[in-house]
Amino acid sequence: MKNADKLIVIVGAAILVIAAIGIYLYKPQPGEEKEEEIAKSFSVEWRENIGYAQPDNSNMYAKDKIFGKDVPYSANVTIWQHNLKSVKFILKWEDDHTHRFLFLWKRGLDTLTFEVTSPDGTTETRESKGNGTLEIVFDNINPAPSISEIKANDTSEALEKLQEYYNDKWMGEAFKIKVSVKVGERLLSLRPFQRLKDDGNNFTIEIVYTYYEPTLKEKTPEKSQSNPGEEQSAIKTLSLRERLRPLFEYPGFH
Repeated sequence: MKNADKLIVIVGAAILVIAAIGIYLYKPQPGEEKEEEIAKSFSVEWRENIGYAQPDNSNMYAKDKIFGKDVPYSANVTIWQHNLKSVKFILKWEDDHTHRFLFLWKRGLDTLTFEVTSPDGTTETRESKGNGTLEIVFDNINPAPSISEIKANDTSEALEKLQEYYNDKWMGEAFKIKVSVKVGERLLSLRPFQRLKDDGNNFTIEIVYTYYEPTLKEKTPEKSQSNPGEEQSAIKTLSLRERLRPLFEYPGFH
């Protein structure tokens, strides 16, 4: 074997050894690793949750004046919630000035009227005499978002991406509330002092809303028959042998 041939063999072997070391020690760049992580898939389920709101006027009293203009209760309520499904207004009241006639029934019962106007101008009205629980409901405001699956690196990113599918009808828009009272006692009656004592009535209002909120569950990828890691290792080994084969098959390399 000539000296020139031996030199070529030595240089070639050195190059192959360096290449083999580089293959085994190779580490992917941060961007490449992140690209592999994005393969996560999450199933999305939309569940109904409950929230509570307060009107901007806490003085819940409506006046029926003897002289001058009546003073009904008025307030606004604004709900800052995505995917709003329904809003329920619950008013409870009882006449605080009543008189029983011959201990049989109450006389001079007040009449209360409850009104709520939605952001689109729809007004609902309820009324009762003496006492009662009045409910006004605005339902089916927004449908549940239709997306049922999303891909992301993690749950935080998935929740952020889901915001693109939220429905915001009536979010941040005011509902208008009005309550008026008509006193049952009359000034020109056998009991004028009862009317002088009764100038209106108090009540309570509760506001309950429902909305859709997503819950995420990571999907487990289906397992393949072969191990991807072993397959990748076999490919690398085969590639290395293929690169080394010319060295061992070179004439006179024994």
